[in-house]
Amino acid sequence: MALEQIYYVTQILVGIGFILSIFFLAVQMRQNSYLLRKTMADGRRQRTNFLAETIVTDADFRDFERRINKDYDTFNPDERYRADILGVRIVQSILDELSAYFDGQISDDEWLNLKWNMRHAPKRPHVQAAYSWVKDGYSKQVQEYWESLDASGEIRFLQSDN
Repeated sequence: MALEQIYYVTQILVGIGFILSIFFLAVQMRQNSYLLRKTMADGRRQRTNFLAETIVTDADFRDFERRINKDYDTFNPDERYRADILGVRIVQSILDELSAYFDGQISDDEWLNLKWNMRHAPKRPHVQAAYSWVKDGYSKQVQEYWESLDASGEIRFLQSDN
């Protein structure tokens, strides 16, 4: 076999190897993106599951959590602070998810769940109080979306909630 023929065969093999490596890289990136989204979803789920678990396992917390909606205006400063800090944890989790949604990092199913949460959370007085504490840590887009929610949790004025 002539040296020139070996050179051409080598070039063909290099080309095939290059194409295979690009294909492999694309598969790896897709898998990595899926795992990243899954990890982020699990993290968001863990942040919200604490509330349900605490309500189920702690009667004092359960009673306090129930009182927030009906007695918030009559809370003493310690109770109000406790409720507001709980609100911070709730609103930060929701705003983090909303930010992730705008960055394209959550699935359509997760978006449906987030919309359901946003339908209920803004109605709660401790969440409203907490939002004023944390809002400056979020983008204008996230702030505008949250602030566009009316008392029912529905969007008042944005062109689209996609």
